[in-house]
Amino acid sequence: MYKYLTHIFQRSKELGPKETLWRIWTRSIAWLSLSFQSLWWGLKARRKMSDSALLLQTTGKWQTVDDLLVHLSSRPASSFLFPHESPEKTRKILESRYPIYLSKLFTIADAAVKNQVNLLGHVFDYPEGIDWQSDPVTKWQWELLYRKRVKKYIGAKRPVDLILFWELNRQQHFISLGIAYWLTGDQCYVNAFIAQIQGWMKANPVQHGLNWYYPLEISIRLIAWTAAFQFFRDAPEFQKKVGADFLKNLFQQAEFLSRHPQTVRTAEDVPNNHMIAELAGLILVAAAFPEFHAATEWRKTGLRLLVEQAKAQTYADGVHKEQASGYHRFVAELLLLVVSANNRRIFENESVLKKTIEGMLDYIFFTLSPTGTSPMWGDTDFGRVLGLGLTKDFWDFRPLLSTGAALFGRSDWKFAAGHFDEESFWMLGIDGLLEWEEIDAETPKKRSRAFPQAGQYILRDSWKEDTDLAFFRCGVFGLGGEGHCAHAHSDLLSFVLWVNGQPLLVDSGTYIYHGDFRDYFRLSSAHNTVKVDDLDQATPQPNFNWREIADARNIDWSENHVAGVLNFPNVEFTRRLSHPKPGTWILDDTFSGNGEHQIEWFFNFAPGFNFELQKEKRLLKVTKKGNPFVNVQMPENSISAKLDDAWYSSQYAIKQSTYKLHAQWRGALKASGEKFNWKFELIDTNLVSDDEKR
Repeated sequence: MYKYLTHIFQRSKELGPKETLWRIWTRSIAWLSLSFQSLWWGLKARRKMSDSALLLQTTGKWQTVDDLLVHLSSRPASSFLFPHESPEKTRKILESRYPIYLSKLFTIADAAVKNQVNLLGHVFDYPEGIDWQSDPVTKWQWELLYRKRVKKYIGAKRPVDLILFWELNRQQHFISLGIAYWLTGDQCYVNAFIAQIQGWMKANPVQHGLNWYYPLEISIRLIAWTAAFQFFRDAPEFQKKVGADFLKNLFQQAEFLSRHPQTVRTAEDVPNNHMIAELAGLILVAAAFPEFHAATEWRKTGLRLLVEQAKAQTYADGVHKEQASGYHRFVAELLLLVVSANNRRIFENESVLKKTIEGMLDYIFFTLSPTGTSPMWGDTDFGRVLGLGLTKDFWDFRPLLSTGAALFGRSDWKFAAGHFDEESFWMLGIDGLLEWEEIDAETPKKRSRAFPQAGQYILRDSWKEDTDLAFFRCGVFGLGGEGHCAHAHSDLLSFVLWVNGQPLLVDSGTYIYHGDFRDYFRLSSAHNTVKVDDLDQATPQPNFNWREIADARNIDWSENHVAGVLNFPNVEFTRRLSHPKPGTWILDDTFSGNGEHQIEWFFNFAPGFNFELQKEKRLLKVTKKGNPFVNVQMPENSISAKLDDAWYSSQYAIKQSTYKLHAQWRGALKASGEKFNWKFELIDTNLVSDDEKR
């Protein structure tokens, strides 16, 4: 206390009496305002919204909420999110075309009946009922405070990671419960939904608790509620026991969402995927529930702002500006859902959104690996808009392409997607399936592709399974510039490499958003790039954002060659990646500057390889399951090299061990540059002796 009072006294002397009094006044006003808001919303939270209050928010055609529920249950399915009118027809198609998916769906729904939920690959049991206010991992309990007082838990010093908590409260398992009920009529699914939704509403009074803090989370939850409602809306038990309360709470969340878009939070905010998600959710809820008076304004305002943000947040070449492929997927899913609703004429058509999503899908198309996955640039929280993919690999982006192929009639996307995914079937219905079948798949004519505005480049031999493939990152650091770039990683002039259809060099992933490993996965050493004088390309801030960022620029590109430049303090780094023939990749790194400097290289290998480092030959032999795979020839310069333990994470909060090649050089640089040549070459097993193979 003495130290605190001393600090206050000293600070007052520094500021002077006028500034001190002004700060006391403004903080007192802020405290009083927050106290008043807390009192007001505390009273509101204790008073349940009445039926008459809800009906006043509708277009006035219904005498009771029961009448409104009957009306909603009679509307065609195509006026909601999924254009599926007949459970019998839909189930028949699912059984014939998607039997594995159907089995997984019922497994997840049956588990949810027992209060067991799968959150990003982690399974959690709640035998006494789901606890919506505790962290699933640590059981840390969040205080039920007015939402603006929750902020103290959101900062870097919070005791737990938030992602699995958010994932639980997005409640996407409600959709699986709804589909399972709609297909079978089994009451156990309705009963589970009623119990869980009642428990959530009781545990999360309006504007209280962490689940009312982020509009993004409210939006994703509202999309799940809207989808689940479509399947439960004609269940008598739902209408009788929870239907009225469900509509009231849905309206309250949607109204809150309409009043708290990202643009009105703080002056420092940089609109990103959060705002797109908030707007898309508002539009979709408004489209699904036009019975609300405010729905027209929600939809019009949401569409206007979504068009603005789609243009502002996406480069002309189709890449989302956050430089994080997981969020590129998230935004693409949101826009696809809106555009598919556009196509059914649920609301106004927006050509800008169609153009934007077509560009985003074209980027996904060119970044597909031989196994259908995309490179893990930047952060990801593995968030999905609907979660229809259930337990599928998050990094398999082909479901988006199959949806896009049917919407845009793209034969090349159909070739890459391979089949009409179950996610596409749910979004587009039987008509979408028929449109897909009318398209003739064609092998794409283009193999390599530059996305110059985003600074991403793809070099590819072919579209065959044994192709060589490289992804090269060479552009701006991330969205928002200095002080922001929240989801970008320190990965400029990094590259991801596939040889003979197999991943060799990988991006290490994200792992977690909070804790000791956060910076490990986002700094340069977790990517296939360099450090100069022990400096990363930017200085990380706690959990998110960066300072002292650098941007790279491209200086050359062709179908088998790409080059870029990145400036460190007092050193210019030029990297050239060339692909003269299948199985061979040449990396030329040049450093220009003056005086003594230290250069470090990092090459992060995919899990599953074994290595033999022959320092005297400057050679790293890479083998897989005892078979020779690739030789890495190191530069002739006097570098030192070693294999370090490393981590790789393709799922949230799950990591596996692997290795990285860590090389160092120290010496005097000159203005003309010091060149370092690396070579990655597929080993021709026909030329390897039996002894070497063994």
